[in-house]
Amino acid sequence: MNTLYKLSVFALFAVGFSACNSFLDREPLSQVTNDNFFNSETNANSAVIGMYRTMTSSFSWGQTAVIVPEFSARHVAHASAFPEYENFATHNVTVINPWTSNVWQGVYNTINAANNIIARVPEIPENAISLEKRNQFIGEGKFVRAMSYFFLVRAFGRVPLKLTATTEEENQAIRQSDPEEIYAQMVTDLTESVEALQESNESVDATKGRATKAAAKALLAKVYLYQAQYTNDYTQAASLAKEIIDSEAFQLVANFGSIWQNENTTESIFELQFDDQTTNPLALVSNDNASMLFRAKDSSIVALFEEGDSRRDFSVFKGTRDQFYIGKFPNANPPSQNLPIIRLAEIYLIHAEAAARVSGTVSTEAFNSLNAVLTRANVGREISEFTNVDDFVLFVQEEKERELLFEGETWFDFCRTGLALEKYSSLSNEQYFVYPIPSGQIVLGGGLEQNPGY
Repeated sequence: MNTLYKLSVFALFAVGFSACNSFLDREPLSQVTNDNFFNSETNANSAVIGMYRTMTSSFSWGQTAVIVPEFSARHVAHASAFPEYENFATHNVTVINPWTSNVWQGVYNTINAANNIIARVPEIPENAISLEKRNQFIGEGKFVRAMSYFFLVRAFGRVPLKLTATTEEENQAIRQSDPEEIYAQMVTDLTESVEALQESNESVDATKGRATKAAAKALLAKVYLYQAQYTNDYTQAASLAKEIIDSEAFQLVANFGSIWQNENTTESIFELQFDDQTTNPLALVSNDNASMLFRAKDSSIVALFEEGDSRRDFSVFKGTRDQFYIGKFPNANPPSQNLPIIRLAEIYLIHAEAAARVSGTVSTEAFNSLNAVLTRANVGREISEFTNVDDFVLFVQEEKERELLFEGETWFDFCRTGLALEKYSSLSNEQYFVYPIPSGQIVLGGGLEQNPGY
């Protein structure tokens, strides 16, 4: 394990780690100020590490940002059938659901940490930080901010687009932005991150799990794929995905399960780091043990895979109590499981869809990207099996479900194309592709408007 997150509470507080009652987490009045913390390269680096640390919270990618969309995709169940979770599976989420509130606050907490870095690192005196590190830290902040808004816009639709660090004095009323505006900002942030970040990180404790140029490109390819809902332009998604594949900087691992049995494999482009001290809250409660809260829904999850698919028995397995369990969190004692957030297999599938859409045909290029993932799973196909783009895209999306099962992606991907309406009988209207704005945020008086249908 690494030491990326073994840092002081002081550093965490400096980037706004503490929760508060507003969606824009304010730094406590007693915290350090810009002048006496953001004054050196060392302190700025600690702030950046603290920003990543906020992402490991159980209210964020440590649990809620992954498991809630998995309920919506009907992949998982709760050990005690708590309605607060099961309502996601029936697409009947209420405005007072605690988990939408938790993830809203958790992700905005990370955004505020990123905003602090983006705003304050440029103010550090020239003699106190190198130009390379200044650019790197700002690039990391913009990468994390974009990743955070990417979750929020897919989960909630119209959300406040906050691009400055929150202070005690400012007016907290910030208008909600339309998804198109949010996507445009993510493209700007990630384009600037690509320019600012290093090509790669050394494989040492201090740099594992930090954003690189490739990570920014990969996330940007994914953002472009989703942005095409509004632009109908898939060229940038196809181009960037192909660039990452052709670079050969990453390779599909031969053994699918090793992605989670090991850490930071050759397939991993961006991976959230956990260790014995910074434990993974989801791994703790997603195994066949006494702590289990979340499990695979039932045999329907096994049925997603065809016979011979090497991913099936690793991803979902039958354990005690005649139930099915999640296989992608094997390192649960202690729960030190890393979380791969972007990996090469997904980039292949992004390229397959985007390239087919751009060319208007199931090209050899598009098919080869799909088949790279299929072949690794021992279920390779022939290009002749795909006769039109629509059927090919549908297959790619269903393949993405199998490949990224329990990784928090399927629900958003099916909503992106409208496929969710066909997949889930309890989903009656595309209004419910997004969750309700938490009522606790609306009553704060900041002018937030509830999503239609809630």
